Amino acid sequence: MSRPNQVEISVSALAHNLAVARRAAPHARVMGAIKANAYGHGAALVATLLAEAGIDAFAVASIEEAEELRNLQLRPRCTALAGPFSAGEIPLAAAHGHRLVLQNFAQVAWLREKRWQEPLELFVKFDSGMHRLGFSRDELAQVFFQLLGGVGGPLRILGLLSHLARADTPEDPYNAEQIRAFHAACADFGLHTAGQHSLPNSAAILAMPAAITPWIRPGLLLYGLAPIHGRSAADLDLQPVLRWQSEIIAVRQLRAGDWLGYGPSWQSPRDCRVGVIACGYGDGLDRRLGLQEAPILVNGQWSHLLGRISMDLAFVALDGITADIGDPVQILGGPELPLEDCAERLGTIPYEIGTRIAQRVPRLRVP
Repeated sequence: MSRPNQVEISVSALAHNLAVARRAAPHARVMGAIKANAYGHGAALVATLLAEAGIDAFAVASIEEAEELRNLQLRPRCTALAGPFSAGEIPLAAAHGHRLVLQNFAQVAWLREKRWQEPLELFVKFDSGMHRLGFSRDELAQVFFQLLGGVGGPLRILGLLSHLARADTPEDPYNAEQIRAFHAACADFGLHTAGQHSLPNSAAILAMPAAITPWIRPGLLLYGLAPIHGRSAADLDLQPVLRWQSEIIAVRQLRAGDWLGYGPSWQSPRDCRVGVIACGYGDGLDRRLGLQEAPILVNGQWSHLLGRISMDLAFVALDGITADIGDPVQILGGPELPLEDCAERLGTIPYEIGTRIAQRVPRLRVP
């Protein structure tokens, strides 16, 4: 690696956060959500570390993501949360040991049309109230009738799966409505499944004991990000997994009145020193952060971004701190620069901040 721009992934923090999930649901199996490149943390690296820490399974968005992880030859199996996007993915999933989530009647029809030899395991998605994917309670009877009436290969229905729409605000009574609806559906149709139902996401795992099921699906909490409004990661005993690092690659001495970078976005009010770092919007650094003078750490000292961020480069203020070419810059992450704070600054959510970090930025394991 030559360009000084990388994301560091903490092995100990990831293992700690997995242990937090296990303590909250000690009798459940853990299906860690590592879709969208592990929320930007690097799916291959995160999957490897979670497998080393003993996670039971992975949740991904598609068969393509499952296939990428299969190439790592890890023990935990993948569950494709939206199920197959075409009939041809069904025999592939069976042959490669991927689990599917069945969430519409087109997929039911594909299961009856296609042929496969190896056992196929799946969850049936129940729409408990989010109204995004899944079957209503009335539709579940038809689903099981068709599945049990015959499909194109050996099939094992693990259980029902659903998702909570307002888990980030645990006190919202809609959560209790969804939990009740899910448990009622499990009682109605549990005899047709292996009883391995799955409901809670990160916030529900930490704050809603009634939502715990045989499979839990942590996502945000695994990465040390707070999944509950008004609670910090430290409040929830979570440790940030990601640190985004770069270096100063140039230092400029500006005079009062000098303009910096593209356009009339920042003019020096006095003589000052400015650093240039090897990170830009092509790496996923939001352009607005420069105009907002967002905080960063330069050589362990507080500073801030300046002006318009370029595709590969950004400016940092160096006045009043000791820094020169080659000195480290912490852009985001760790307890010092939480992704949650950056998300609040930009009016978005931590998921988006992480998933914006480009593939070209290497992900490196650190203790």
